This record gives sequence, C-alpha cells and structure tokens, in this order.
Amino acid sequence: MDKAQINSARSLYYQCFGELLSFSFTRTKSAQHKLKECLALMRANAFDENLLKDFDALLILLERESAMSELAAEFDSIFITPRGALGDTFSYLEEGFENSSALVCVKGILAKTKLRKNERKFKDNEDNIGFCFSLMSELLRENDELAKELFESVINASIDDFCQNLFIHENARIYKSVANLISYFIEFERLCMQIQKPQGLSAKKVRNDLSRSEILRRETNQKRRQLEKSQRIS
Repeated sequence: MDKAQINSARSLYYQCFGELLSFSFTRTKSAQHKLKECLALMRANAFDENLLKDFDALLILLERESAMSELAAEFDSIFITPRGALGDTFSYLEEGFENSSALVCVKGILAKTKLRKNERKFKDNEDNIGFCFSLMSELLRENDELAKELFESVINASIDDFCQNLFIHENARIYKSVANLISYFIEFERLCMQIQKPQGLSAKKVRNDLSRSEILRRETNQKRRQLEKSQRIS
C-alpha cells in the first residue's frame, strides 16, 4: 500500500470518528447506510485484530432500524446532559475551560487552508473533537504537513484522556467501542507520524493520574451527589 492509499485509509477513520463525535451528525437512514459502509470497509482492513469485536458491535447495532436514534440518545446522555456531561473540546481537555489556546491553534491551522467550518453543519467550536477529526480527514487528502501540525499541536496531548473518560463514562455502552477504536487508531497515527505519546506531567495539570477535565467532572458529580443527599435529609 503506497502513501496515498494509506492516507486515504487514515482519512476514512477520521471521517467516521468525526461523524460519531459531532453533535450535528446527520442521523438519517442514508447516514446510517454510509456509516455502515465505512465501518465495514475499516473492519475488512483493520490494522489490529483486537479491533474486530468493536467493529462488530457497531455493525450489529447498525443493522437495527433504531440504530441512529440509539446513537443519538447515547451521544446526548454522554455529551449534552447537564449531569456528568463529558467535555469534548481540546481546550477543555487541555486546560479545564473552553476557548483556550487549543481553539486559537486550530483556527490558525484552518487559516492556512482554503477550508472553512460549515456553520450550518458544525455548531461547535473549531477545537471540538468531532470537528478536529473531520478536519484531519480533509487535511490528509490535501496537506500532510498541516495534518501533522494539527495532530502534534492539538490532538496528541489530550486525546488519550478523552478516550479513557469516554470509555468509563457511566452512560457509555455503544461509545465504549468507539473509544476503544479511537485509542488503537491514535497509536497507529503516532507510529505513522513518528510522534511520541505524551509522557509524565503536562500542561494539563494532572493529579493522581487524572486529567484536569476528569478531576473537574468528578468534583462536579460529587457536589451534585452531596446536594441531592442534603435535599433528601431535609
């Protein structure tokens, strides 16, 4: 497989994950058919046999009539619900709040291209993980260097925290498979780009091996439980 073919395969992975992680993901029958085709192709050319069970879980889901509504409901329960919502921007993952340096970086990379965010399709900021993955899909077709810059400058530092937090989220069932697929794919990407996985402490301010975003999420949940307990007592 030559470089163009490899980039095309990588682009497909990013496209698929970008769709699954975007609030604006089109949950129609045609989108279901397209997603099923993409996942089937990815499974047929899987770079690690450990991924097959996760591909199969998603493909079995997509055989059901209710697949897209099930995906939408679980997505909302993980990323949208007021209780325990998982942060899905690189700004939040990196620094614990929105609109930080990651957003500036992604906008800077976008400015070097002719690509622009489709405001009707993407309602989230440019450093939203779904948007960044969709952008990676486009960049791999057009500009290897900018794809590497986006991965190295934005994605690499925080994506492992995101995958771990998604995998352990109390409402994640279908998305456990998505988290696992992304985790394996990211390791493949580091190998392709010859980029090291972040080691030790980073700018994210970790404590007890937890990312700042996960610390904040747990603290919020703890306060909510304490409030609910006090209300029951009173």
